[in-house]
Amino acid sequence: MSLPATHELHIFGKINGHEFDMRGKGTGNPNDGYEDLDLKSTKDDLPFSPWILVQNIGYGFNQYLPYPDGAMSPFQAAMYNGSGYHVHREMEFEDGATLTGIYRYTYEGSHIKGEFQVDGTGFPADGPVMTDSLTDLDWVVTKMVYPDDKTVFSTSDQTYTTTSGKGYQSTVRTNNIFAEPIAADMMQSQPVFVSRK
Repeated sequence: MSLPATHELHIFGKINGHEFDMRGKGTGNPNDGYEDLDLKSTKDDLPFSPWILVQNIGYGFNQYLPYPDGAMSPFQAAMYNGSGYHVHREMEFEDGATLTGIYRYTYEGSHIKGEFQVDGTGFPADGPVMTDSLTDLDWVVTKMVYPDDKTVFSTSDQTYTTTSGKGYQSTVRTNNIFAEPIAADMMQSQPVFVSRK
């Protein structure tokens, strides 16, 4: 296996009971963390703000995430050696809404195939998600730790910008579960902080 260069994504699920299904392809660079994705709905227009999915789409491909000093990240190592990993992410929002994501990956050489199921409930009908009032996701700093040799746990507080100028906040908790143990030298370098946009 090699480091990632291209990816495709199938992301689907329900937000407040509204089904969505999207597919797309993109490219990335594992040396600088750059990633892009052209994603389109296979159904009608989304009945909610697409920004609510950005955290799951843009931060779902950690295989592109470079580590300090040029070290191979556990995500890259799992792709490189073919063992793989999967993700369980939970987001809790200031208005009580929740969003859960389960991500699975397969690899073909330097190509990643992502299959992401994302389900959200409790978003108020007059809130920024269901009224399509989200306009951006602010910079995020994620803290990653290794509670054992097969898990990377990360946490972050995130704020979306709304059309009213107010923020819409969420707390994100992510478990990355690896099929093979993470290298011992990686586990000695923790926590790891990642800044993303």
